[in-house]
Amino acid sequence: MEILSSKTIEDKILKNYFEYQYYFVELQSKFLSGLYSKYQNIDNGNLVLYYEKQTHQNILRKKDYDFNFNISLEKFWENHSESNPTRKSLIKIAKDTLLPKETVRRKILELLNKKVLNKKNRSVEWLPNEQHKQSYNLFVNEEIEDIIKLLNYICKKLDYNISKEELEKEIKEKFSFYWFHYLGAQLEYLKIWSKQLNDLEFALILMKIVHVFTRKVKEENISHKKIFDNPSLLKNFISANVSATSISEITKIPRATCVRKLGILVKLKVISQDPITKRYYVLPEAVSKDLISRKITQKVVTTFSNFFFICIRAIKAKK
Repeated sequence: MEILSSKTIEDKILKNYFEYQYYFVELQSKFLSGLYSKYQNIDNGNLVLYYEKQTHQNILRKKDYDFNFNISLEKFWENHSESNPTRKSLIKIAKDTLLPKETVRRKILELLNKKVLNKKNRSVEWLPNEQHKQSYNLFVNEEIEDIIKLLNYICKKLDYNISKEELEKEIKEKFSFYWFHYLGAQLEYLKIWSKQLNDLEFALILMKIVHVFTRKVKEENISHKKIFDNPSLLKNFISANVSATSISEITKIPRATCVRKLGILVKLKVISQDPITKRYYVLPEAVSKDLISRKITQKVVTTFSNFFFICIRAIKAKK
């Protein structure tokens, strides 16, 4: 059995790249759709995640002084109410999220007005109202299920016998610990695609097309190296396509906006549109371009491999 490390996990993922992508893209597709649906745009959601991560960090600090401090999902809202926010400057938030400073200012005011963020001791914190709390609880439980699917897949590739039940129990018992690291990975993921695409709605729309694509490709289980050495291998799978209407219905992005942004992705030669069916599919040559390059996709794998390593190492140590 190989020694567990984030590099070991990364190598397993790259070797089984498209099989892994089937599970990963499903997770990220739901994640981005959830952000858009709850906060009306992904930039708003990005800021909420930023403050949410800070909340978990504040909760974890209490464990520094009390080893038995309960950081479970069950105790989360109670812990949340007792945590003290750390003041962050607009410049710091803009740097951390890659959002322009004025956008950060405007979005924070918008989220304060919607009672998603609030002020406590003159500092802004993530303090959703009861309606948002209920939707958050549902969203988190679904997200935990999707993370467990992915972790279970990786454990099997590593020949580790860790059941889904064990994974779920551990994540819910040490919720703030795992969620702090999970949100860190997601915020880094949003930064990567924000740099590449400038508009995170492009990432959401593209993710929906890629999700349909990975369903078809996963059986081939093509490695990361193989696909970037020979992108033409993907030509066999361009029949995996999706309509603008379907993307709009799933993402909740207005259809007119979807069509406009799909048109931009077509011009960027990331996707193409069938002239007869008007459905969209991933262009094989897209993976040889700077927008979706070997380097960028490997950076995403590295980011989440670090998170998976933290999870599996902690669970193995407990066992």
